[in-house]
Amino acid sequence: MILRRGSSPAALEDDDLLGEILLRLPPMPSSLPRASAVSKRWQGLVTDHGFLRRFRAHDREPPLLGAFLHHPADKLKFTPILPAPDRIPPPYLDKGARLLSCRHGHFLIIHREPWMSSCATTPPAASIVC
Repeated sequence: MILRRGSSPAALEDDDLLGEILLRLPPMPSSLPRASAVSKRWQGLVTDHGFLRRFRAHDREPPLLGAFLHHPADKLKFTPILPAPDRIPPPYLDKGARLLSCRHGHFLIIHREPWMSSCATTPPAASIVC
């Protein structure tokens, strides 16, 4: 098959087939943002709720992003282990923070000072609920 400049194979023009191809991307934090940067059409595919549900369920283990370590001065620090561009920034949490639990990619932290509060978060999404 000879392609002319500016043309794409028929497989990339079929949204269902393209979606199946994108499902096979590695489950790394940078995979979907990079795919969505290709074009508005690809962005629409990878941000679709149905696609995201299938992507998460596609027979794969999520990557280990890092570990929580207690450092001097009672600081809880997330230490990333993946190389760039999948590296999650290592933020320090407030003094007195304690990691209570971590399951299925979510973690629960309790803050003891200056008031009692707790937070639940998913690191790759960078969303925190307190």
